[in-house]
Amino acid sequence: PRGKHAQQRNEPTPNARIAEVQLLESHIGSWLARLDKLLVGVDRWHARYPAVVITTNPVGVTACNNLALTESFRDVVSRCCCLTEYEYRYWCKEEPDKQFESHINYWAWIKTSVPAVRAKEFQEFPIAEGSVYWLLRHGVSGLGIHDFFDCKVFEWDGMKPTLLTEHFREGVPSV
Repeated sequence: PRGKHAQQRNEPTPNARIAEVQLLESHIGSWLARLDKLLVGVDRWHARYPAVVITTNPVGVTACNNLALTESFRDVVSRCCCLTEYEYRYWCKEEPDKQFESHINYWAWIKTSVPAVRAKEFQEFPIAEGSVYWLLRHGVSGLGIHDFFDCKVFEWDGMKPTLLTEHFREGVPSV
């Protein structure tokens, strides 16, 4: 369902899709590279490996599948389950684990269509005419002191994403 003010999302160009996959591969890969060290630092996961759920969008699922094909990530990705947000919410409804006793959830996805009404939030990060903002939302729950949520802001000029800021606190209350 779409709200009455919802904008029609434009299909991404091939360049945008490739860039989005590469950005998510890099981002998810950098987190996966630290996963075992993070787990060692959390007492409740000592001596057992939790279910690791990576929640993302369909492009992120492609990124995870690509990582699984690389020798350096094959093992760690095989111990994870990569789901869309919808699939994860359904799983949580069917198998509640609100206290994260048996799993951790890492999420990363890119919002490539930021409504113009939100432009004021980003005035500190001006972009060229014709460019758009991309928001890479990411975080983790279930790792105790290592839990976080954050947002990186990129400028997409149609050819490549350029990082504008690493840590951005969005003005949307539900995020």
